[in-house]
Amino acid sequence: MKHIGTDPNAVTEYDDDKVQSNIALLGFKTAVNGSLAKYNLQDQIIDEYEDATGIDAGASTNERLTAGVYDGTSSAVPTRTQDADATDTDGDYTWFKWTDTAATGSYSADVNETAEFLVVAGGGGGGAVRGGGGGAGGLRASYGSVSGGGASAQTDLSLISGTTYTMTVGAGGAGEEGSGYSGSNGDDGSASSITGSDITNVTTVGGGGGLGNGSGSINGRTGGSGGGMTSSQSGRTAGAGTANEGYAGGTWVSGSSCGGGGAAAVGAAGDTSNGGAGGAGLNITITGSSVGYAGGGGGGGGAGDGGGTATHGGGAGTGSGVTPAPSGTANTGGGGGGVFDDNNYVGGDGGSGVVIIRVPTNTITSGGDLTLQSTDTTASTANPDYADMVCLIEDAEGTATLNTDIKGYISEDSGVTFTEGTFVDEGSWGTNKKIIAFHDLDISAQSGSSMCYKITTHNQSEGSKETKIHATSIGWKA
Repeated sequence: MKHIGTDPNAVTEYDDDKVQSNIALLGFKTAVNGSLAKYNLQDQIIDEYEDATGIDAGASTNERLTAGVYDGTSSAVPTRTQDADATDTDGDYTWFKWTDTAATGSYSADVNETAEFLVVAGGGGGGAVRGGGGGAGGLRASYGSVSGGGASAQTDLSLISGTTYTMTVGAGGAGEEGSGYSGSNGDDGSASSITGSDITNVTTVGGGGGLGNGSGSINGRTGGSGGGMTSSQSGRTAGAGTANEGYAGGTWVSGSSCGGGGAAAVGAAGDTSNGGAGGAGLNITITGSSVGYAGGGGGGGGAGDGGGTATHGGGAGTGSGVTPAPSGTANTGGGGGGVFDDNNYVGGDGGSGVVIIRVPTNTITSGGDLTLQSTDTTASTANPDYADMVCLIEDAEGTATLNTDIKGYISEDSGVTFTEGTFVDEGSWGTNKKIIAFHDLDISAQSGSSMCYKITTHNQSEGSKETKIHATSIGWKA
């Protein structure tokens, strides 16, 4: 307390600074217990940072809220060494795509990264002479909607700084030529993979080739997705897919050949005139636009226009008198189409595979300088003259020098004008945790009723100085 004038009997003015701090601390406890966000009293606000409701994101910079605590972040573009065949950015991410089947590729970075990925093997070639469609190359991905009994979602890769990872892209299997009534099976596709010394390798199986007439007792070809059956071999088993990579080819029926399996569906059986459709693949947007991958090839059909249809990079089958069958689309792992005709016709080649990874363009680390500005709260009486601020902070790394490494400001005109207060240490509330405050800050030069605060941190550096803000309260009066 302090006396007014020199008269010892004069009325004294009550110093309410400690009361204001205690009210703020009580408010913090109440906000936590009630799981409240921004907590308003008359001419006072308390924010325990249960969420970001009380923060003006447009006026704040480098702010990061984690488990009720704000800190500052910094970002930088890592140094990456890679030989991708294509690369581009998509929002906050950069993707790298390898398409060359003739040589392996590589990737490394000078920081640890979490990478989303898509790996698709080469598709199987279509069978010739009443031939089944080639199965799609096996597909594994941690990006996008990948689910079902065939392909299923995987866990992102944790890439380690300094490690070089090898990217292998599988070629599509060749479609085979038939002569007379003697047909041939399409070749299986080749595997694609991401391998490295400190990850669980991601490897996919090449698509199974489609069966052709004259394949005797051979069952459907197994692959990432299975190859489709020929129309002429009864009682045989459809080519199986590989777990978590693709589906089986179509089951034999009399008349027309079956489609190869895809990443999202079993290949279809044909009928007496039409070849079976290839199993559906998946649309995946890892490069920012939707691209179809791992569709099965369509089976050859008995009618002139009766070839099986195909999607997601698969090649359609052909009907009688139409040759050659379409190939799967390059770098989608689509299966090649089957060809029906009996004389000197060729099934479609499987599409080559692809390897794609997607990483954040910038690395985000702790230790950046922060600006944290609150949303506005309307004062009950316009043009208050004085303001208080109480903060709970933590010296997570190093020790913040008050009013140098952390500063506080009050505005009554929605942040157009700020007045800086002088923080003092008012005690601790845990290990390396302080209560800091200023009281009776003169804001009478400002004009308005839209109250907000701003906190800034300075000289922050990961591993050296990191100041965290757990809660803030401001109050004001005439």
